[in-house]
Amino acid sequence: MKAWLVYTLARLGIFAAALAVLLVIGLRWYWAAIGAALIGLLVSYIALPGLRGRVTSSIASRRARPEHDADSDFEDDFVDAADSDAADTADSAAPATRPVSDAERHRARPERDED
Repeated sequence: MKAWLVYTLARLGIFAAALAVLLVIGLRWYWAAIGAALIGLLVSYIALPGLRGRVTSSIASRRARPEHDADSDFEDDFVDAADSDAADTADSAAPATRPVSDAERHRARPERDED
């Protein structure tokens, strides 16, 4: 049987048992349902870590891994180069200022007359 189905049935069983006990002791149905939900949550968190782990690992194994494309690889390389340049300039006595935005890069470029 699938892990998520076993886990769901176990949690529903815990909820139903708690609900039955709370109804037998005389709580109104809505207070009994709220209490059973809280009790079921707490008991399943404590008593079912193995099932919960199997469910999460089965979900993680079915999930597709993100693909690497040229654009994300270029961005990663750009950020890595910027980080290594920053580390190199931090070691020198007078660090050079680097433009950080496109507007600052544009202002930092020398003016060229295209006429």
